[in-house]
Formats: sequence, C-alpha cells, structure tokens
Amino acid sequence: MKNISFLIIIISLCLFSCKNEQKSIYKEIKKTEIIDSVKINFKVLENDNRRKKINAFFEKKSSRNQFNGNILFAENGKIITQKSYGYSNLRKKELLTKEHSFQLASVSKPFTSIAVLQLIENNKINLKDTIQEFFPEFPYHGITIHQLLSHRSGMSQYTHFCDAPDSIWPDKSITINNQDVIEIISRIVPLINYKPNHKYYYCNTNYLILASIVEQVSGLSFKQYVKKYIFDPSGMFSSAIYDRTNFEDLVLPVQGYENKTPWEDVYLNGVVGDKGVYSTTEDLLKFDRALEKNILISDSLKKLAFTKMNLERKGNKNYGYGFRIKEHEKYGKIVYHTGWWKGFRSYFVKVLDKNQTIIVLNNVKRGRFLNIDKLIELIN
Repeated sequence: MKNISFLIIIISLCLFSCKNEQKSIYKEIKKTEIIDSVKINFKVLENDNRRKKINAFFEKKSSRNQFNGNILFAENGKIITQKSYGYSNLRKKELLTKEHSFQLASVSKPFTSIAVLQLIENNKINLKDTIQEFFPEFPYHGITIHQLLSHRSGMSQYTHFCDAPDSIWPDKSITINNQDVIEIISRIVPLINYKPNHKYYYCNTNYLILASIVEQVSGLSFKQYVKKYIFDPSGMFSSAIYDRTNFEDLVLPVQGYENKTPWEDVYLNGVVGDKGVYSTTEDLLKFDRALEKNILISDSLKKLAFTKMNLERKGNKNYGYGFRIKEHEKYGKIVYHTGWWKGFRSYFVKVLDKNQTIIVLNNVKRGRFLNIDKLIELIN
C-alpha cells in the first residue's frame, strides 16, 4: 500500500510536467503535418534475413492447422514481413488478405487506456477520481481511475455475473451494453474479489467502466470518441469499435472459430472498452507509430502507461495502464497485450529498446496460445 501511494505521488508530478510540455490533445491532433506522418505506406525491408525465419515459423503452424490469421513484424516502423495464412471464412474458403479486420479482444484495452489518458492530459478527469464522480449510484466506493486502469479495483467479471443466473439478463438474444452492466452492478451489487487497491486482479469490468467514463466526460459514444481522437489521427481508416449496432462500419471482418465451429455474435459483444475493436495488422502498426511519435498522448503520459503499477507482484510480468509489462533478460522492457474472445486471439508486442513491433491476429482458436518470448526471438 505504501508503495502504491508513493507511485500515485510520482504520477501526479509526471502529469503536472506533461501538461506544461504539451497542449491539450484536442488541439494537438489537429496538426495535420504530424498526423500525415503515420498515413504513408510503410517501407518494407526487402533483404532482411529474419523474414525467412518468421515466415517459416508461421507456415509450419499453418500447415499443421495450428494457425489461421495475419502477421506483421516491423522494426523502426519498417516492415520485415507481413503475411496472411488461411481463410477469413472457413466454410466459404475465402482467403485472408492483409485488408481483413479482426476482433482484437483484450488488445482493445490499450485504446481505452489512451482515451482515458487523453482526458487526463486535457484536465477533464484525474487519476484519483472515483467512479461515483461519474456514476453517483455506483455501489462500490473508493475505486479510482488509477485502480481501474491498473486492474486494482477488485471487482468481479461482468462476463460471469451477467451470464448467470438467467434472471440477471434473461433474454440472451437482446444485446447488453455498458450502461446495462453498470445498472446491473448497482442493482445486484455482485461480490467483490478484493477490496480496492488490495492487489492486482485482471478484470474486464474495469475497462467497460473506463469506456463509459469517456462517454460521460466527452459527450460522445465510445466508438465515436475513439474514431475521432485515436483512429483518425493515427490514419487507422480500416478500424472500428463494434457494439452489435454497426456491423456496416467494419472493414472486411473475419469470422471467429472454435476449431471449425463458427462463433455466433453473442449478446455480450454489445459491451465495449474491454474488447470490441476491429482492426488490421497495418492499422495496428499505425497505432504503434502514433504512440512512438507521441501524436496521441505526450511522452510523459506514455511512459506512465508503460510503468509497472503493481509493485508487490513478483516475477517479470506486470501491468501498467492498458499495457502488460515484461522485463526480458536479453531485450529489456517489453510492452504488450494479448487477447482472446470467441475464436479470436490477438497479440500486440513492442520491444522498446529495439523499436520492434510484433502484431499477430488469429481468427481460429485451436491449439496453444503463442509464446511471447518465442515471438520476440523470431525478430531478433
């Protein structure tokens, strides 16, 4: 607890500093000469020896039916390899292309974090603000934005208490959205796992609440906010947030599968913030470059997002604000996020010291998850 309190003080000092070094994000993203720098075609490193090694790894997995998806490996914003393996729709035998978009699952969380940090930078909200400042009827007290971002709220998973018993949400054919979940929490007050700030506990409920706070503060729907202040400034024109009301907004969306069985568009897909982003490998590289160039948030806030927020956790894995943090013995700090949801598996990995980016999007859940260390070795 003392360590976390000390960290909050450091965070406040960082925020004060970043406010002096950069204007509000709403003004900053209008600088088209900066924005255009991430909208260009990416250069391909034609004679890079790593391409063969990376491609061989995924070709082997694809031939064994252990991988179906798109990959992109880059260094300094230049593409080492970008390939597609398998089908966007298994039954129709439609081949995947780099233009297809995938449900990112929990790789959506970095976007939610950036949206919140933009509002912090614009002095609209504060890390110490509690949920009650935005939703006065919320039944748990003392939970702050800092705790939501770093998974220290202690709350239960909405995917569990909304799904059962059936009396909570009887008709599973009707979409459930963020506001519905917040109202359910206020009505039934699900048991918490831990008291606020007691320990790290990864919980999707944190990020749906953060998305709803963005809506409350900005006056925009979450999908509108992210499009205006993250997707468009990054040049991510093939990306959208899906909430079961806007399928037409998706660009070449692929079908998700459990082995050969297609997943239905379940009622929980109406909840966003913890998931919901559909994107392509190239759009994710644009997001990566926008982060690198500090187009979306200042460098101080980015470093804050990439800082371990769970100091008591042992081992080499931790969580910042919307990003997992890993200290690699050979390659230094690794900032990443993985995701899985209804047939989709996603991997977004940044090797900071080498300015390397790894993006893997998979739409068939079959076999083991890919090992982050193995992916990093492929590019080094």
